[in-house]
Amino acid sequence: MHSQYLFSALGGLMFLAVGASVQAEPLRADPAWQVGKLDNGFKWQILATPHRPTDSVEVRLEINTGSLQESIPQVGFSYLLPRLATAGTTHFPHENLVALLPQITATGGTKTLVEVSYDYTRYNLSFPTNRPELLKEAFSWLSDAVNRPEATSEQLQSVRADWLSPNIALPQGMSEPWWRYRIKNSSMVDHDPGQTVTEGATVEQLAEFYDKWYTPDAMTLYVVGNVDRRLLVEQINKAFGDLQGKRESPATIAALSALPPNPVNFLSSTVDKDRLTLVWDEPWHPVVATESLNRQWLNEAAQELVSLRLSQKLVKSGLKGVSLGFDCQIMYQRNVCKIAIDAPLAGLRPSLKYVGGEIAKLSNEGVTEAEYNALLAEKKERLAQVMATYAKTDTAAIMEQRLLVEKSGSIGVSPELFMQLRQAFLDNLTLQAVNAHIHQRLTIKPTLVLRQPTGEAEENVKELSEMLEGIVEPAIKS
Repeated sequence: MHSQYLFSALGGLMFLAVGASVQAEPLRADPAWQVGKLDNGFKWQILATPHRPTDSVEVRLEINTGSLQESIPQVGFSYLLPRLATAGTTHFPHENLVALLPQITATGGTKTLVEVSYDYTRYNLSFPTNRPELLKEAFSWLSDAVNRPEATSEQLQSVRADWLSPNIALPQGMSEPWWRYRIKNSSMVDHDPGQTVTEGATVEQLAEFYDKWYTPDAMTLYVVGNVDRRLLVEQINKAFGDLQGKRESPATIAALSALPPNPVNFLSSTVDKDRLTLVWDEPWHPVVATESLNRQWLNEAAQELVSLRLSQKLVKSGLKGVSLGFDCQIMYQRNVCKIAIDAPLAGLRPSLKYVGGEIAKLSNEGVTEAEYNALLAEKKERLAQVMATYAKTDTAAIMEQRLLVEKSGSIGVSPELFMQLRQAFLDNLTLQAVNAHIHQRLTIKPTLVLRQPTGEAEENVKELSEMLEGIVEPAIKS
């Protein structure tokens, strides 16, 4: 339900540059990606990789439609359409599809054939580069999958009786109390993906949903692999050029509301020890130019130094059975950073006291010159290896990064431009700038979220929040 910071992925080969700015110099998109559109509005993006002749061909078809587009009578329709498509289509009866799908589905990794989320539906295909007939069959099946469904009432009820499919993935953690709390006051309330269609749902209602939301101008096909681009474009036009319709209504944007500042506590079956998380939540401000990109990289450097300091100090703290986790995410229009403390119940307060003390010290004193120089040297060494890292990156990982960039409405730049911008940033970075940013970030009060194993006596999270505030605020003001 979230994506990692794009500028951290693949060593930072791709980063955000969304929108436009009057004073900003627009970033140049990677010219290696060929982008086009059919007459009906169907979009495609192709990255030919002849230098990766043995890597798989990765294909993704994304429809800008998910459970947010469902009205009350249409509950489950965003899941029903791919559920029908993976059971059998016009040109691929069930028996034929059973034989085809294992050949075009990735055998490794975590990718499922189809993903259905709040704001998108995505088909994930992967097959060997030396099987052009599979590409042709895959496009033929995808064309069936996104064409107007020809299901009967009997088929609809049959699928309803055997609803969940191993070929279709849903967002993880939707039933967790924390997620139910997090989506309050957002557009996602009562729109969970994958809900079973109502007993009275009809094929006419399904057709109405399809006609409104499954239009070709709301679809984008991505291909990465050792392919002939000219021939591939011809195949795309043949497979998807006859799709009809035009999006008349804008899709609802999946956006979380601001996280309330009040500390909260949940019992959860997914944790085996107490997990106390300090959450910094703010609106996501997309990168629009070099200046804002540098601010994001400064933020990343500050976060790394804070996490390194806390982790190193934890080893010397004497605390037993305690571990720390650090995470930053772009999550449904929010910029979320977390410090997670995993500890047994008895160690929760001492652990928070330790973290609070270190946060106060970092805010007041910053990191040392030695800590800063070590991180800077590591980043310069990593930058020197960018091209070698990219050369070893397989097509599946390249595709994943492209989707992250696209999902944020962003621009992916070439490795060469990345190196140029990154080098300039590192050359101008200073210890003073990093410490000023650390101080600015850590003076913002985090929200405390406590998750405890089901059945455990509940800790008073409000007292924990007050304890943290009592440690940090006086130290920062002094």
